[in-house]
Amino acid sequence: MTKTKYYNFNGFNAQTGEFDPNRYVIVDEQSGRYIDVGKGEGPDIENAINMAGKYIMPGLINAHIHIDSDVNHEFGKEKFGVDSDEEHVRAAIVAEHNMKKMLHHGVMVVRNVGTARMTDIEIARMQREGGIQGPMMVASGAAFSMTGGHGSNGGGIEVDGVDEVRKAVRQAMKGGAQVIKFMVTGGVSAGDFETPDQVQLNEDEVRAGVIEAHKKGIKVAAHAQGAEGIKIAVRAGVDSVEHAFHIDDEAIELMKNKGTSVVPTMIAMKRIIDRPDEVPSWMIERAITHWEAHQKSIEKAAAAGVNIVMGTDSGTPFNGFGNESAVEMDMMVEFGHMTPQQVLKSATVNAAKMMGINDHYGAIAVGQYADFIVIRENPINNMKVLQQEQKQIFQHGHAVIR
Repeated sequence: MTKTKYYNFNGFNAQTGEFDPNRYVIVDEQSGRYIDVGKGEGPDIENAINMAGKYIMPGLINAHIHIDSDVNHEFGKEKFGVDSDEEHVRAAIVAEHNMKKMLHHGVMVVRNVGTARMTDIEIARMQREGGIQGPMMVASGAAFSMTGGHGSNGGGIEVDGVDEVRKAVRQAMKGGAQVIKFMVTGGVSAGDFETPDQVQLNEDEVRAGVIEAHKKGIKVAAHAQGAEGIKIAVRAGVDSVEHAFHIDDEAIELMKNKGTSVVPTMIAMKRIIDRPDEVPSWMIERAITHWEAHQKSIEKAAAAGVNIVMGTDSGTPFNGFGNESAVEMDMMVEFGHMTPQQVLKSATVNAAKMMGINDHYGAIAVGQYADFIVIRENPINNMKVLQQEQKQIFQHGHAVIR
């Protein structure tokens, strides 16, 4: 068994969101897990590396991406998937490239919430088996929408009524889906026929899918942007609400009572707003209309104690797979008015708990995978440090070569 000790660093505390000084860890490089964690220099060991007071935190968890999207060619289209065998192959190549890019920026776990033809499920399998380099992926396959609803033009599964939902969710899980995604409302990027406030799936439909998924221990995510759609999703029992532009007091109480998480994806709207010459005018107008409310909603939910989880919606217009996770975290501080500690937890322990993988990811603790980032500055003082190229990245105890 090859063991390496890292000592003399400031280590992330998953309980407080702070960095504790003078920490050490010992990594078993065969299993890729921490086998000892503590304060001080720790036991004597042959392979020991002095980290010289740097800061070590768990690798980032991004809970909302669309891995097979080429953001430079698919912007302005409601298309997170593929329509032909040729495009299926191209999407797989794009997905593999995106996976590697995210890992190289310190993202160790991703949750894919919407693609077509189960592309992400196959990519996730290949990563687990060592066939491709990238973060561990929890994959959804195609998302579920009403007939003609949000995502239906991009390979989504159209369902109408409780019976269709029940059958389709069971089929998706049979096909390997590890998370179920429902499009409860309209969205920003889907054309003139819908808006983020438009409720599309009914509460009984979403609840039927939640019941089936939860029977098998599968989590459920809901695209829900307007206030009523958010409350429908939460009452139906989903595990996370994605985007959540309009969170009111009633929704906050529901979320706290049910333990529902919110994945804000603030960068997705900002990237649209910042590209007025390259994105359709109707999309710009729609994003601007909801941007202020989105900021206030995240601030209010976080202050009230709702579990906030980092996600970027990578794969939407000009919203890629590089440093976007770190940019999102900075935006959660600047625009969501969250504390840096809240944001760091949102991208580590909070995300791991929401996804049900906190025995393996999200903290620096014995038994967890040694997936970590080494940086020179404290991100609590400067969240932008996570965007810097100088950071070192380790996956399962091994340095990631960039």
